Amino acid sequence: MSSIELKSRVYKELESADDHLLEEILGLINIESKHNEIIKIPSHYEEALNKSMSQIKSGNTIPNAEVEESIEKWLYK
Repeated sequence: MSSIELKSRVYKELESADDHLLEEILGLINIESKHNEIIKIPSHYEEALNKSMSQIKSGNTIPNAEVEESIEKWLYK
């Protein structure tokens, strides 16, 4: 389907769309328009992320099941 045909179908559907659908469509357009936007990570987040990646590479991790077990014990003490 050509771009012209797609636009025509979209315009036709927009004419009968309710407010909820229009808001959803605008949300999708906003997400897509920001897709190529470069996001700058604050330095303190970047440092924490780098530290975490180093811990993972060195094997300094705790299995998720073990963490969940600790949380259960802590919650129901």
